[in-house]
Amino acid sequence: MRLQLIIAGAVALAAAEARAQAEVEPAAVAGVRVYADDDHVTVWSPSARATATLPRGVVVDAHVVMDAVTAASIDVTSSASPYAFAERRLEGGGGVAVPVAAQQQVGATVVVSDEHDYTSLRVGGRWRGELARRNATLELGYTAGFDQVGRAGDPTFARDRREHRGVVSFTQIVDRRGYLDLVVEGVRTTGYQANPYRFVPVTMAGAVAYALPEAVPTSRDAVAALVRLRRALAPAWFAHVDYRLARDTWGITSHTGSARVVRALDDDEVLLGAELRGYLQDGASFHRASYAGELGAPVWRTRDHVLGAMHTLTVGATAQARLPWRGAQATAAAAWLRFGWGDDLRQRDRDAIVSSLTVLVPL
Repeated sequence: MRLQLIIAGAVALAAAEARAQAEVEPAAVAGVRVYADDDHVTVWSPSARATATLPRGVVVDAHVVMDAVTAASIDVTSSASPYAFAERRLEGGGGVAVPVAAQQQVGATVVVSDEHDYTSLRVGGRWRGELARRNATLELGYTAGFDQVGRAGDPTFARDRREHRGVVSFTQIVDRRGYLDLVVEGVRTTGYQANPYRFVPVTMAGAVAYALPEAVPTSRDAVAALVRLRRALAPAWFAHVDYRLARDTWGITSHTGSARVVRALDDDEVLLGAELRGYLQDGASFHRASYAGELGAPVWRTRDHVLGAMHTLTVGATAQARLPWRGAQATAAAAWLRFGWGDDLRQRDRDAIVSSLTVLVPL
């Protein structure tokens, strides 16, 4: 459970890599990602993925990821335990995509992950079709999530969490040099959504009087919309810009904007890219820098600064090159992340570095 929360800092770079891998031809991909920050957290994530095409255009893929974390973060030493710890998470999954008609495809995915106090299952399906003489693409997807949250050292602690996620994605060719993407996503999460290791201090007369287990609502609905423009600026220059707006029933509104530019060299043998991403959110309606108990214990209470006002800034760079072996290619990426929390009394900001190296071999 603690590992699930800690590795969230690497999401931006991981998502960019996943998008790139999803667009390649059948291939085998292996790589490693490293996250390290100035709050004594390090995560190593080796991974492997394979995609193959079977008769009649059926595409299958499988992947495995391991996250190994060591942490002595203030988030850990002030709540989960007074000492540093090391944990591992193992994830595996697969998918299949089947043509069902001209320019139409259906698919299904299954992803399972496990760590000593948290298990997760995701089962999803999607439909994809090309429209308007193949000038537009529409994709509909749904994923159901089944999680069980445990607590180390307490075999009687087991809480369920359920998730329903739906996505509608539309891509339109704008002209000979650009695409426009529109994505709308809705998520409903029910069940236990707190951290079983986190206790929240309650003050009386300005001093800490006692601490209570974290408690947050058991239902959370969220909706997000994204617009992205991808465009060729010149024969060897490409760029995309996007903006995402999200809102949930806990009162959090977030804004994400990013811009990326890619330069092709040596007849596309080498690609160099740079990306700038910013994220801004306000806090949940029940989030407080501190909770007072003079009028009774607060019903909802949390020390999770991710539920408070926060912002992040990411500056990243990538380099991709073809290798002289069976059309293979290698991609190296690195990003600097700055996290900031407006009302966290323990830590106002955090710096992190995320780096990765992947090798892709066409099949």
